[in-house]
Parts: sequence; C-alpha cells; structure tokens
Amino acid sequence: MISTAHGRPDGDACPHCGWPDRAEPFQVVSRHNTAGGHTVWTRCGCGSLQMRVVDACGMRVVSRSRPAEQGAADVRSGAVWVT
Repeated sequence: MISTAHGRPDGDACPHCGWPDRAEPFQVVSRHNTAGGHTVWTRCGCGSLQMRVVDACGMRVVSRSRPAEQGAADVRSGAVWVT
C-alpha cells in the first residue's frame, strides 16, 4: 500500500483515477471504532483499497493500494466469464 500520511503534492485525490479523497467513497468495506475515532476501509471507483482515519482532526486517507487487476475485480463483483 502507498502511505499518504504526509500528504502529496498533487492534492488530496486518488493518484490512480483522480477521485477526490473528500468525496463520498465508492464502497465502504468495513468500519472500526478506535480509541481516537474510527478506521474506515473503503474502495475507490478504480478499485484502490483505502484506509481512512476519522478523528477529531477530520478524515484523512493514510494508506491506499493500487487498483485491483481486472480478474480480481471480476471475482470480487461475482462476475463469471466463460471462454
């Protein structure tokens, strides 16, 4: 995963597709309470998995993966391809 804890010069957006970090996530995968707030795992529209921390300072993406390969996305969505 790519750490984004210290920000990026290109702004607060997915480096893979440009979706703004502050926008509504494409899919919430899981949400966990922590002592300081919440940890939220989300998936961007491009397939990138993101770890978001929500606390008194607000929301920030602290880590993200590359988008999933097409085959992995098909398995996740339940699509079946017959060749």
